Amino acid sequence: MIKFCQVCKNNNIVNFSGVGGYYWTYLQSAKKCNECGNEFVDIDFPELDLKLLTQVSRDVSFIEAMIKLRQENIIEYESKMSQFRTQVQQQENSRAQAANTVKCPRCGSANITAGQRGFSLLTGFVGSGRTVNRCANCGHKWKP
Repeated sequence: MIKFCQVCKNNNIVNFSGVGGYYWTYLQSAKKCNECGNEFVDIDFPELDLKLLTQVSRDVSFIEAMIKLRQENIIEYESKMSQFRTQVQQQENSRAQAANTVKCPRCGSANITAGQRGFSLLTGFVGSGRTVNRCANCGHKWKP
């Protein structure tokens, strides 16, 4: 069950817990909106679905169309929600993959090679077995 506030919809209030007057974070016992003090209207719609839909789009008319679709054709609604769940999961996976990618601290390139430090005229073979990261873009070397 989600909460709806007409005043917040009219003012197009968007915050972390809802969009355009539609909220998913309030307790079921909440009767008034914290944003404007107006009375809530309870809407039979899953909170997690609203949260997911706001990750797809923050457009109020889109949210309202999905609420209407759930009331009129649950099979079509579930089909669309399945597509949205897949889309959001793919976005989260690509963000996680990008966060785990090693990048050069100097230029930000992801074109990195790892290898042995190698021989140096100054130190000879001392430390030559250590692994270092090398940026193929700018040549910067650093410890992994």
